[in-house]
Amino acid sequence: MIETKPQTVSETPVSEAPASGVTPRAVGIGALLSVLLAALAVCGHALGGGLPADGVGTGALSLLFALVCGTGLLRRAGVVRSGLSPAELMVVFSMLLMASALPVNGVLIYLLPHMAGYAHYATPENAWGSRVIPVLPDGLVIKDAAVAKGFFEGLGPGGEVPYGAWAGPLCAWAVLLGAFCFTMISLMVIFRKRWVEQERLSFPLAQLPASLVEHPAGERALLSNGVFWFGFGVAALVGLSLIVSRFLPFIPAVNLGFGIRFYRNSIGVPFSTDFLALGISYLVSMDILISILLFTFLSYVQIYLVTVSGSAILGSPPYLPYAHYTQLHQEGVGALIVLVGFGFYEARHHLKDVFGKAFGSAPEVDDGDELISYRAAVVGALAGVGFICCWLAMTGISWWVAPVFAGLMLATYLGIARILAEAGVVMKAPLSPMQVLLNAAGTQALGGPTVAGCFLAQPWAFPDAAHAAASASTSLKLTHRAGLRARPLFYALALALALGGVTATVTLLHYAYTLGAYGFAETGFVIKAVNYHLSYYG
Repeated sequence: MIETKPQTVSETPVSEAPASGVTPRAVGIGALLSVLLAALAVCGHALGGGLPADGVGTGALSLLFALVCGTGLLRRAGVVRSGLSPAELMVVFSMLLMASALPVNGVLIYLLPHMAGYAHYATPENAWGSRVIPVLPDGLVIKDAAVAKGFFEGLGPGGEVPYGAWAGPLCAWAVLLGAFCFTMISLMVIFRKRWVEQERLSFPLAQLPASLVEHPAGERALLSNGVFWFGFGVAALVGLSLIVSRFLPFIPAVNLGFGIRFYRNSIGVPFSTDFLALGISYLVSMDILISILLFTFLSYVQIYLVTVSGSAILGSPPYLPYAHYTQLHQEGVGALIVLVGFGFYEARHHLKDVFGKAFGSAPEVDDGDELISYRAAVVGALAGVGFICCWLAMTGISWWVAPVFAGLMLATYLGIARILAEAGVVMKAPLSPMQVLLNAAGTQALGGPTVAGCFLAQPWAFPDAAHAAASASTSLKLTHRAGLRARPLFYALALALALGGVTATVTLLHYAYTLGAYGFAETGFVIKAVNYHLSYYG
């Protein structure tokens, strides 16, 4: 059989010797753009359509594109003599990826409404005030009904944001999110050499920024290619038409999607043109693309069969895609578990070297080109998982459920990170660990405190949060590709992560208490999540 390789740009490192792209100007520009990206992400959710969470790095890549184009124009105009080096641009993009992990991909957009939703949606009919809120630990949610009401309905002109009421719970959550992100980074460090150097995964999301900043000898620069600008113009016009039609409804938007419905109009097969997926498909191997098409077709065959036979199972929240076909969601989770389990088995020799280096039995193993040492990565991953289990138990989840919950969460994150490393995008996320546990065991078997604790973990244990791991793995791939010294980059990534989280939180609180979260363009899904999870499962 003829094996088709993905269409990739040159893998030649930018420099032969390890370069220090972590310069003061690179870190400074990366920090400023991280703040801008986080603010724009929240503004997009509040005022527009938001940034696509399924396309990891979309916002980061857009800002890198603007930076490269802007620097080039300034150089031509004679305003600046030299722009950032390719190594520095890689550092800036890596910082932007980490800065987008929390605000762009839904973690904070879900977390704050969840924190305020308990008190705001508590009514005598649902009995949350007597059955749910009392079992939640103090200091993690907003229990003041007035503060919660202001978040969802706004305070009006002259109102002041009650930052003091949010400070304590947000600091507590910051500790968890910091441990969570460090655990993801540690896991990606452990698997980096296996994925990048041994399996040589394509990492399509790393090839896009590399093609913008690298200029191999004898090859034409991407920004000088007329075909590139033609494709960019077509995609930009379609995107601009969607933006303009949102604010000027009398101007029609360009609609590139349609659907086919059959079997008494009960089954729909959507067809649409996604320029992000279309572009990345050129960087993905033909085997992966054919597999995606094949299993997409099989999923619709299964939908047809369970619909015709009347065996569809309703076990997912109604707002999820294909909510009436829980079999598909459960199969997706099972596929991720098998993928991760097989990946651990295939990487057993590499993991033996990593743990040997970490605990002193294999000192000959070289970890000098890793973001952090193998010892720090292994200890950080183990300590992070232990901390997460303790946190889950503290929120009311039973001690025997907490490790299962954490295991499902990590399997989901590693699986999605692996898929992104090979396919570039994940268009549909599987069920969260909470939904898997509740569907498998039921609420009565788990008990009220465990159900409430699972729901409290939903914002950061949702599959979209897996993009923190994907951002870290892509950054590590870029570090290896550019020949950078990885150790200094760790602190730049930590700075970007902190700036992105703080900026997004402050911006979200400002818009919520000014406009009211009910008025957010992207809050419908969040409010449904707050209502449905406790009402549907409780």
